[in-house]
Amino acid sequence: MPDPDTGKRISRKIDKAIFQFGMLEENDHVLIALSGGKDSLALAWHLARKAASKRYSVPFTAEAVHVRTDFAHYPAGEGFLDEVRSWGLKTTVIDIPVKQRVKEGFRLNCWWCSTQRRLELFRFARENSVTKIALGHHMDDILETFLMNMSSRGEMSTMLPNMRYDKYPQTIIRPLAWTQEEEIRRFVKELNLESFTCSCPWGSRSIRKTARRALEELTLGRPKAKDAMFRALSNPVKRYLPGG
Repeated sequence: MPDPDTGKRISRKIDKAIFQFGMLEENDHVLIALSGGKDSLALAWHLARKAASKRYSVPFTAEAVHVRTDFAHYPAGEGFLDEVRSWGLKTTVIDIPVKQRVKEGFRLNCWWCSTQRRLELFRFARENSVTKIALGHHMDDILETFLMNMSSRGEMSTMLPNMRYDKYPQTIIRPLAWTQEEEIRRFVKELNLESFTCSCPWGSRSIRKTARRALEELTLGRPKAKDAMFRALSNPVKRYLPGG
């Protein structure tokens, strides 16, 4: 079992995100997007316990889905699926031929793969009365996206902790919004879970890795600095911004 303090700290931060951003409503059915990486495993572990608790302030149910692509490689096998099922979560595997879906003249990239997996999540959600889809993005992901959008799009935007698409009835939620990556890494190590990272040959060229390095340089890896940057996203002082 993990250090109780590590688990409790992440649990409190998940609760903070859920209630601050209004992520859950009574009797929601939550679909956890399970990639097999450390972030989605940590999220599944915590949401499984909250869903099973009769004392949780917002009663909800949860299940998990793993979307497996045609280039997925599992160095440690797929034991994580049985592990998640042992936590009381119904876990479904969906296989999709991502490479076959790429149109002629286009090149496979991270965005395309992510979009295809997201479409499968929404399709499953529609067919299984899901009201919320929980993704494992954490604070570092949100801050990295902010830096990416500023430097490549020239706009101040990022992943929202709570996001509704116009064409889908389900809401995307990111309960790890207040949780930093290092906390998750430590938690999963203490839990002794076998996780894996994307083995896609295009992943190493992702602009996100550049943004990750920039974030660490800006904050010097200090947790309080990352917390401050995250708070800043909701606290623009418009009089000191151009056009404000």
